Amino acid sequence: MSPAGAARGGAVGIPLAIPSSGPLFEGHFPGRPILPGIALLDLALRSLPAAPAGADLCGIDRLRLRRLVLPGDHLALAASAGPDGGLRLELRRGEELVADAVVSRGDVPGPAAESEAPAAGHASAPAMAAAPAGVPDLDLLLPHRPPMRFVEAVEAEAEDGLACTARVPGASPFAREGEAPALVAIEMAAQAAAVFEALRRGHAAAGEGPGAGPRIGYLVGASGVRFFTAGLPAGAGCRVAIRLTGLAGPLSTYAFAVDRGGVAAAAGTVSTWITATDA
Repeated sequence: MSPAGAARGGAVGIPLAIPSSGPLFEGHFPGRPILPGIALLDLALRSLPAAPAGADLCGIDRLRLRRLVLPGDHLALAASAGPDGGLRLELRRGEELVADAVVSRGDVPGPAAESEAPAAGHASAPAMAAAPAGVPDLDLLLPHRPPMRFVEAVEAEAEDGLACTARVPGASPFAREGEAPALVAIEMAAQAAAVFEALRRGHAAAGEGPGAGPRIGYLVGASGVRFFTAGLPAGAGCRVAIRLTGLAGPLSTYAFAVDRGGVAAAAGTVSTWITATDA
């Protein structure tokens, strides 16, 4: 597909220009600006014709982030009907497929559906001990910096997961009129995964030597995500629980659950790819 947005297979073609600089790249990452995956999805969704009332983003059946998106990139978005009433999205840079997704829009179930969160129990299941006093400063665990850093502290840790506190800063580019879209929960989960992986490397290296320290990591996929709120108030604290469910070299898969004040906000699965060198 050309940058002009030529349609494929009857899909609607929409040009999508990525800013050459600005707040979407601040803190992600210092010295190596990369568009966050959730920012790409957010830009794509907001470029579509306005959805009818009551058609908020309520789920992501599948998201694959295949290529890095850099400042100034010119992409083309193709949107078409997906399975079961969903919406299929494809983003290309020229002929190169950058990302694709199947999302659902409709009535968000709301807090009453907390018990139905598909991954909440799984992500919360590990017997977590309170975070040890020796947990390093987040600067030593995450390459993210404000305003793109959402994780604030480690609450508890287990062999196969952890729980963190997180919030969307008021200065975040996702905070619009005091609220961020619910899809920021995916980034919270990815950052919690990065913290877990950095702690695991640190434990293996006894806090020193090769392997310890933050590494650039990428959110490369999500599946089975369900949102139980249309947005999260900027500045409001959330709890993020993750559990490792799959590991293949640098590719890791996690079940996650995000709640605010004990009420489910989002749950599902994310996949991350960690680079081999320190950030």
